[in-house]
Amino acid sequence: MVTTALTLAHWNRAHGARPGPLRITMPVDDRPRDAAMPIGNGTRLVEVAFSHEELTSSEPAHTLALLGRTAVRTRALKALPRPQLGHGATLLTAPVTPVSWRAALTRGLRRAAAPWTSTTLLSNIGRVPYPLDFGARAGRAHAVWFSAPARMPRGLTVTTASTAGRLHLALRWSRALLGDGDGAHLRDLFAHYLHTTEVTP
Repeated sequence: MVTTALTLAHWNRAHGARPGPLRITMPVDDRPRDAAMPIGNGTRLVEVAFSHEELTSSEPAHTLALLGRTAVRTRALKALPRPQLGHGATLLTAPVTPVSWRAALTRGLRRAAAPWTSTTLLSNIGRVPYPLDFGARAGRAHAVWFSAPARMPRGLTVTTASTAGRLHLALRWSRALLGDGDGAHLRDLFAHYLHTTEVTP
């Protein structure tokens, strides 16, 4: 989360964006970890906010404090009860209007809400503890990538997963927002700021 925020703040500064806060949408897994755990999607979306001032330095002491504040912030958000996709999505998915009407309404609301849309969506899949095996002909997977949709106006999603002791990063973007070279630059910035978060008290 902190690496993503620092990466995007750096990108925005380098491209002359007006200083302002960042908001990162994050799926939270609400499923219990016992025999009663239901099958299916048990996540909901929360937004983690960062002020402009929090993201202006990557000095070790500053980053350490930011890591601590972000952990407190995300724990508080995870503890809040909230509909799976938010109150707005609950209304849009209510089976009271035809699907075609809801689709048109969703597109219109997405355009209208563009100024208030979060900066990006970060999905941390977590650790995949066992090798994925697709049979003798395909063999075992040694890397894992997942990616969420990157529709405009957000236009960028960040997904991480780890397996075999390595972190795998997937960036997905709308071509209306970024090009291939931009993706490579964001990847390099992410790797740089991931290293800066390896601070010890």
